[in-house]
Amino acid sequence: MLLQIGGDLKKSINKAGLGKQVEAYQVCAFWNKIIEEIFTKEVAEKSQAIKYKDGTLTVAVLNSVFAQEFKFKEEEIKVKMNKEIGYKSVRKIRFEM
Repeated sequence: MLLQIGGDLKKSINKAGLGKQVEAYQVCAFWNKIIEEIFTKEVAEKSQAIKYKDGTLTVAVLNSVFAQEFKFKEEEIKVKMNKEIGYKSVRKIRFEM
């Protein structure tokens, strides 16, 4: 019964044209969780996912040092995010200061 409700909810969200917004929220919401797993909570606090569109996640970072650290781990971050979300959604991560 619960799976049917979940499926019906997803259909309703997509029918209302909110599917992309919900997906963007999910992707951005998982950023901190994934970064805390890979690095630490303190490092996660130095960044914030600000936008997701067409497979690209844009992340604001405190400075170029953190951008570089995240860039080194970009593939691992993408794999963990896509696993958490349940499908291959994040194809690229862009860092802004």
